[in-house]
Amino acid sequence: MTDLQAIDWLHSRKRLGEKKNPDTMRRLMARLGDPQDHLEFVHIAGTNGKGSVAAMVAAILTAAGIRTGLFVSPFVERFGERISVDGEPLPDGMLGTKAELVRQAADQLEQEEGLYATEFELVTALGFLCFAALDCRIVCLEAGLGGGRDATNVIKTTRVACLTRIGLDHTELLGDTIEKITAEKCGIFKPGCTVVSYPGQRPEAEKVIRQRCRELDIPLRMPEQEDITLLWETLRENHLDYGGYTVRLQLHGGHQGGNCAMAVETALALCDQGFDIPDEAILAGLERAMLPARAEVLQLHPPVLLDGAHNPDSAAALAALLKTTKTPPMTAVIGILKGKDADGVLSALEGCFDQVYTVAPNTPRAMDPDDLAMLASAHFRRVEAVSDLPTALKKALARGNGLCVCGSFYLAGEARGLLRGMLGEVSDPDSL
Repeated sequence: MTDLQAIDWLHSRKRLGEKKNPDTMRRLMARLGDPQDHLEFVHIAGTNGKGSVAAMVAAILTAAGIRTGLFVSPFVERFGERISVDGEPLPDGMLGTKAELVRQAADQLEQEEGLYATEFELVTALGFLCFAALDCRIVCLEAGLGGGRDATNVIKTTRVACLTRIGLDHTELLGDTIEKITAEKCGIFKPGCTVVSYPGQRPEAEKVIRQRCRELDIPLRMPEQEDITLLWETLRENHLDYGGYTVRLQLHGGHQGGNCAMAVETALALCDQGFDIPDEAILAGLERAMLPARAEVLQLHPPVLLDGAHNPDSAAALAALLKTTKTPPMTAVIGILKGKDADGVLSALEGCFDQVYTVAPNTPRAMDPDDLAMLASAHFRRVEAVSDLPTALKKALARGNGLCVCGSFYLAGEARGLLRGMLGEVSDPDSL
């Protein structure tokens, strides 16, 4: 297969199996020679912030001269965002070559054992093959859904297990309480690893995390909230200090202070395990780390922001950024998927927008714009459902008071490409 054919094939697979068998991933990897067993991992689970922590840790390790793989999801614009090494995309042709091996193994698995590998399982397997082929010393691996039953948890050689902020999301799959969701995410803990947890976890989540660490007799590093100082923040800059590590992050929002602290503690835990990571690499990596559609500022005057916020906690983090930076009410383009807590997202964003246009993200799972507009009208004075995203963006930009696109990574990916053309390319962040 070519790289493009590989991507098309992966997207043709079901996202979730009708009869999920936890043995499928293990049997698939066995047919591929278990490449994951030759790698070491920083495994990241949680509800919000997984991608940010993964990107920060990977950038730190790369700055330290350690060959590092990064596996994140979802991608925003290009599939290649999901699998990278030392900040670079895979070599041309590798995706197609390795995907052919994965397809052969998946076909055999289904024909001979009746086990169907889903899209995420196949992408995860593909990542393991590529990371092994490119001789990665360590991989920063973002879990998909949950933790213990996630496809990524086929790994055995976890050095550090990270739990980002835990909230209520995917409750139909993970459980309807913080305790149940946390227990599922603690499934990534392995004997001999170190656990790093987000500072200020909800008390009920922290209780479960501490209990599980005691049961496995593994160390827990949980940064103290009072050790994180937000020095100043504008839509241009996010300066903070954690325990003497003073940095300017490219990732915006006060919540990134907790993610930054986690990345530092992860690096220090790896140092304790024999990795050579100087302080200079920690600082350099934190300042270089970047991910699209995480409170991404595309333009400053008037402000144009792109954020994948799709649950109440991530929406609250976006609202806190807008309030902290004293950004006047903007125009919003919002699209949310079915099954999400749309009312919770909209409630968290109250007061941030003076006009809301609702749209459908480009997926069959999108919530109808009219239904979303009806919900939004309870939280915002001016709401209008729009049939397509380009029209909504043009309407929003024409108002001239700034634009925020949020509610879904699907929406963010589509909007990012459109806005690049509407606003023009910006090659230097400092020129914003």
